[in-house]
Amino acid sequence: MKIKKVAVLGAGNGGYMSAADMSANLGYEVSIFSRNRLEGLKKKPEIEILDIDSKPSGVVGRIALASENIADVIRGAQVILNPVPYTGTETYAKLAAPYLEEGQIVVSLGKGGASLTWAKIVKESGNTKNIYFADCNTLPYGASRMSDNQVRLEARTENLMFASFPAKSIDFVMEVLEQVYPKKHGYTLRRGANPLDTLLVDYNAITHTPPMICNAARIEMGDPDFHLFGVRENTPAVCNVMKRLDRERMALGEKLGLKQYTLEEEILMVKWNRDLVDYVLPFYEAIHTPYLEVCEGPFKLTARQLTEDVPYGLVTYESLGKMLGVPTPIISAIITMAEGLLDCDYRTTGRTVESLGIDPKWSLEQIKAYLYEGKA
Repeated sequence: MKIKKVAVLGAGNGGYMSAADMSANLGYEVSIFSRNRLEGLKKKPEIEILDIDSKPSGVVGRIALASENIADVIRGAQVILNPVPYTGTETYAKLAAPYLEEGQIVVSLGKGGASLTWAKIVKESGNTKNIYFADCNTLPYGASRMSDNQVRLEARTENLMFASFPAKSIDFVMEVLEQVYPKKHGYTLRRGANPLDTLLVDYNAITHTPPMICNAARIEMGDPDFHLFGVRENTPAVCNVMKRLDRERMALGEKLGLKQYTLEEEILMVKWNRDLVDYVLPFYEAIHTPYLEVCEGPFKLTARQLTEDVPYGLVTYESLGKMLGVPTPIISAIITMAEGLLDCDYRTTGRTVESLGIDPKWSLEQIKAYLYEGKA
């Protein structure tokens, strides 16, 4: 399928960068939806891409339609991108579900496993058209919306893992995604076996939560010298917690029969472009990379590094562990600490296997069949 029109749902950092990139660099007709952030874009329907130094790059994306009417935005689009935090996934899926058309591909960007959420909500809406769902383990860009008509491109996330739901549609979906995230822009696309594969490649839940928990007092006091990936913040002991979280994640993947890599192996392959046979990267060394250590903050405990990564990352892992019979003691401890710090109940409000449309009573074979075929 040749792509002509792309719809973008969401006008935050990822939405603006997606819209500008799809238009300016790939030449697609782009429409964008948001409920309340489009006034400036309606007056001037273009998004200028700034470079890392916030200087004009000379690249401008033209927006064919910016609208609060989601039906108009997605009409006729071959690909629908939804680059938003997982907290907004259900909202966008419910708004779009009645208007999705035969053969469209909906791609959720930012949190693996989100294609299961989209599929469940669309099914519950009564829309029975043949729609393809996909998700990515991360955003394709590091970007910041700077104004109504400017977005700053900080970096492309060159290694992306995509999965489709149902998993049997991955060949068709990947042919399309290779047009949207082409090699000429430096992208390497990996195929996830199914949406639980991309869900388990959620390194934000592993790397964000221990330094947030272990440095809670500094963050709550608004310490201006706090750096999430800093050396002082991530001592050997904090990194040990991170590593044990990662190994519990690995155990979940092993139980599901998925080919998983440790966090340090992923960093070695993706960031350092090294072969796993040639070099073993110590965990502490993997975490302490200069380009991350300079990032300031966050300066409040209610930042997404807890409010998103615990309920929609670690709670999901714990729920999977209970279903599969895989112990997750460190994951559970971090969830409990976060609930105590923020005085909330993430286990009730977070993403569980049930909320993804998976019956926790299913056997391993039933789970795999559902993920592949798209039906129980």
